[in-house]
Amino acid sequence: MAKVLILTTENAARSQMLEGWLRYYTRNNVVIRSAGLKPCDMDAFAVKAMIEAVVDIREAKSKTLGDLEESDFDQVITLTPLATSEAMSKYPSATVEEAIFDDPKLSTGEEKERLKIYRQSVDEIDDYAFNYAVRKLGLEF
Repeated sequence: MAKVLILTTENAARSQMLEGWLRYYTRNNVVIRSAGLKPCDMDAFAVKAMIEAVVDIREAKSKTLGDLEESDFDQVITLTPLATSEAMSKYPSATVEEAIFDDPKLSTGEEKERLKIYRQSVDEIDDYAFNYAVRKLGLEF
């Protein structure tokens, strides 16, 4: 069974969205984990936007690499240049792919305006996850 790690600086929004979408598409036929390089809290807007998109990540917890049960991965998707550098040194035998998405946590304004940005991120990450599942994990839909 393939093992995929999504690595970012913080494990609060984009990485949790991507983990949720990949779990959704792979239907637990692939080990999917996400982690950040530093601890943080889950992003409530990310949770809300994902629930609206049919993927419930309410039970997700922000994790660091030290929190993971697994220590080796076949594939690593990185969401920041810092995470890419870390992945290349920590997982030299893994295939590393960088996927840079705008960070919705940087959005400002009223809740409605911020949720609109998060929904855009959810859609963009959904497209990436679907294509990744087909292209890298060999899934057929």
